[in-house]
Amino acid sequence: MLPARPWALPLRILLFVLLAALLNLAPRPHALRTAQNQARLALQNNELLSAAFYVEHAAQLSPGRSDLARLAARYYLESSNPQQAIAVLEQLALTSELSAVDLLALGDAYQQTGEVLMAAAIWQRAAQLAPALDIYQRLADYHQARGEYPQELEDLHQMLRIQPANARVNYRIGLVYAAVEPERGLAYLSQAAVLDPELADSALDLQRKIRTATLFTEPAYTFTASGRVLATLNEWDLAEAAFLQATRLRPDYAEAWAFLGEARQHSTLAATREYPGLPELQQALRLDASSVSANLLMGLYWSRQGDYGLAYGYIQTTLSLDPDNPLLVAELANTLALQGDLPAAQAAYQQAISLAPDDPLFYRLLAEFSLSHRIQIREIALPAARTAVILSPQEARSLDLLAQALILLEDSLSAERFLLQALESDPFYGPAHLHLGMIYLQRGEVARGRQEFELAMGSDSWTVEQAQRYLGNYYP
Repeated sequence: MLPARPWALPLRILLFVLLAALLNLAPRPHALRTAQNQARLALQNNELLSAAFYVEHAAQLSPGRSDLARLAARYYLESSNPQQAIAVLEQLALTSELSAVDLLALGDAYQQTGEVLMAAAIWQRAAQLAPALDIYQRLADYHQARGEYPQELEDLHQMLRIQPANARVNYRIGLVYAAVEPERGLAYLSQAAVLDPELADSALDLQRKIRTATLFTEPAYTFTASGRVLATLNEWDLAEAAFLQATRLRPDYAEAWAFLGEARQHSTLAATREYPGLPELQQALRLDASSVSANLLMGLYWSRQGDYGLAYGYIQTTLSLDPDNPLLVAELANTLALQGDLPAAQAAYQQAISLAPDDPLFYRLLAEFSLSHRIQIREIALPAARTAVILSPQEARSLDLLAQALILLEDSLSAERFLLQALESDPFYGPAHLHLGMIYLQRGEVARGRQEFELAMGSDSWTVEQAQRYLGNYYP
């Protein structure tokens, strides 16, 4: 056989490619166009997972197009398929250096799979490549969840270097310092209050409490005071850290042990502990059996456990120590109601009112008691709620309670008026949206009712549950 001429082989290949193109059989270009068209169609139909598959296929057909691989990974991530996103990005890393944006996405993907340690390590690498606010925010959230507050502070300070006027970052730094080094947080709390008026009340209150506590030159007291304010802000993990520090500084400080016990019932680790908070409360009572805080918090502990008889005993002890405290009397009333002794509970709520006749809180508590147990709505709930509104006319909760009483008394027009006043005072007060939705639904104003139920969804768990029930039953 004669050897092929030098030009013969290229010519045969050229003819084959030309023929294949004419027959629309060229494997790579045709498959690439098909994959791209399929990806566009999937995106038009909001089918992100399908789009990710076709974009990945297009990337495989175009080895030089790393942008397609990155896009596929992004679509996989956004469609909650992190394993595929990881596979695409790690394959890309074999041929291209991953950017900080790629690493951020890779870390997010590992986080979605539950591999948070790997995610944090990747985010740390991303931060080294290109420091950015969103990267440090993820690291701060990671360290916060693990209770690693010194590391969280490092992340927050990095965020502040990038964006010094960020009120939320200043505020968070102030909160974390309140738990670990209270006096160092004062300047950040002041800055947060200046930058964002919405944060001013809580930031300045915490700042004042820390300043006052430091006057006593007793660090354990400062940490306890700081922890109590953190608890009122629902920052229970930080409050726990503050109370724990107080007990380490003063192991004989009963109040710190009592509040540590309360904090451990609310912290994110509560579900992982056996009898969370009980050992600390027992320690507090061992140190000081006459501590009002320790007895009251132990009573609350047993009330949460459903042992109302035991709870009643501790709360009675607190009343013997501080008989004129209306808050203690109201807590006794609540315990009696939970035990089922409704007449005694009603009398205790009325006693709390007699001890603080100008405080709307206790009228609200009596109204809530009457409404929740459907007891003498006209005789108890209605006048109590009216008095609460007189004492606090802009308080959404008081206005909503009055509206609830009027709904039960079938005066929906008046109830609507008070609910609208409540929402004018606080547009995000979920219970008012819920009760307004009930009125509209009863009138047959179905669309308006649905809107109110949906607005109620951002509220407390009970309100959300009720709103979901109405939406599920009437708007399937």
